[in-house]
Amino acid sequence: MPSTAKTLSASPARTARQHLKVSTATTGEQIAKQLGQAILQGRYAPGERVGEQAVAEMFSLSRGPVRDALRILERQGLVEILPRRGAYVVQLALNDVADIFNVRCALLSLAVRYLARNPDKSALVEVDPRLAQLRRLAAQKRPSLLDFAQATGRVAMSLLAACASAKVIQTTYRDLPHDALWRMLWVTPQPPDYVRPERRVDTFHDYQQLLVTIRAGEADQAETLMRKIMTNTRDEVLQYMARSHDDTVDPFRQQVY
Repeated sequence: MPSTAKTLSASPARTARQHLKVSTATTGEQIAKQLGQAILQGRYAPGERVGEQAVAEMFSLSRGPVRDALRILERQGLVEILPRRGAYVVQLALNDVADIFNVRCALLSLAVRYLARNPDKSALVEVDPRLAQLRRLAAQKRPSLLDFAQATGRVAMSLLAACASAKVIQTTYRDLPHDALWRMLWVTPQPPDYVRPERRVDTFHDYQQLLVTIRAGEADQAETLMRKIMTNTRDEVLQYMARSHDDTVDPFRQQVY
């Protein structure tokens, strides 16, 4: 890590970050979500130190929850914690973004295979209202694209919750920094995906057909659809982010699915 990395207390960008607050329970996960979004939006520069005390003061908290939040961000690959030096922001490369989507794809593919193979389909009842919400947004001419992106995420989370190994898969899924990534990408003036109405309608139809194949016990077809949904968004996002990144994606990362 460069020795010139700025401390949070000395950063001129700190004033612009003062609005960050925890409005509900002050858990490490909630702090990590907000800090992760700030990092992905560029409010912390790569190599910048994220000081525990400064963040604790920002959120009006003790340092314990902040320390927990930084450990979460380290697992997500957004910061690096160095012994006796603290946490520093890591540059998120395009390969990292591709990996996030590919891991999501692998976890969700496993989940839908479990759901399709399981003769008891009663848990899928919990997915139906999430799919109905996605249908309503897809039918709107100009929905909030962040709302639409989050609705697709809620459908995915309900699939994870319904599968036979929800605890293990969900825990792994939650450790990915995709929630912060989602918020950063879809609140920009030019979002990376779901801009065209046809794209939103196609996404809803893919999820709708996915539920049909799961209920029919067609595991291979369900996995194929899940991979299509994930890789379509992955490739749209990578194409969008490549405009502002100097690095490139390893081709094999886009060929695994």
